[in-house]
Amino acid sequence: MRRSSPAPRLAAIDLNLLVALDALLHEDSVTAAGRSIGLSQPAMSHALSRLRELVGDELLVREGRALRKTELAQQLAPTIRRLVAEIESTLLGRRGFEPKTSSRRFRIAANDYCGAVLLPGLLAKVRQGAPNVVLDVFPQQGSLPVGELERGELDVVLGTYERIEAPLVGRLLYREDFMCALRKDHPGVRSLSLRRYLELDHLLVANPGYGPGVVDCVLGERGLRRRVAMRVPHFLVAPTIVARTDLVLTLPRRLLAMTAQKSGLRVIKPPLEIPNFAVQLAWHQRASDDPGSLWLRERVTACAAEL
Repeated sequence: MRRSSPAPRLAAIDLNLLVALDALLHEDSVTAAGRSIGLSQPAMSHALSRLRELVGDELLVREGRALRKTELAQQLAPTIRRLVAEIESTLLGRRGFEPKTSSRRFRIAANDYCGAVLLPGLLAKVRQGAPNVVLDVFPQQGSLPVGELERGELDVVLGTYERIEAPLVGRLLYREDFMCALRKDHPGVRSLSLRRYLELDHLLVANPGYGPGVVDCVLGERGLRRRVAMRVPHFLVAPTIVARTDLVLTLPRRLLAMTAQKSGLRVIKPPLEIPNFAVQLAWHQRASDDPGSLWLRERVTACAAEL
């Protein structure tokens, strides 16, 4: 009987394969993965073959024209991403960060509002100083993604949170207030009194399963209630809907400023006091001294200051 070959030791493994595996599991594409780390398609295919032999699993299997992660690959993906991020931070972070030559990939989570208001300006600042840096943006809803930040799957998050506690670090970017919007030729609305506000039908931006909006909470404290005729899950579709209907929309002021003119909306101050909210930047305290992360956070802060 032939003896099975002994399991390879770490010293015998080319750790460049770790970077290749991270790219493959992130992109689900040999060509895109190679492009992201500067390898040709044949070189990336060769790396995938070596990885399959090393772990004894196909990792990526073809399903139609796409590649799908195997069960093992899905389990490995977050751990591999964390390991690559920690190695990069440990070995290269202390050498400093050279924006003009860096091809680092930053991972940002942002909610719909922050994505629309902050990311266009952030990308412009990043491209101006670091043309080869890549921003990967992921949706962020609900509570802070502490686990993803701790594992290095995310570099920073942008959103609104009640508390940011250790091991995370938070920074207030600005405070945002609310305005109302109606279509410019809305019938019978010359001014927006509280009585008229309650008579109108409203469009509410809220994800399915979410509770009442901040406006409904303020009204509820007064024993009042508005009529919500429609709910949508995204901020950016709301102005388009209001521009073609008789609904009234209450949204963050900076977001309406971006969309009102193009959508043909009339922006009016709300007829009641609505509490403003904090827009925040958060990261893991381990990344506080990472030069690259610090550079990114400075760009985010500068972008927010210019709004």
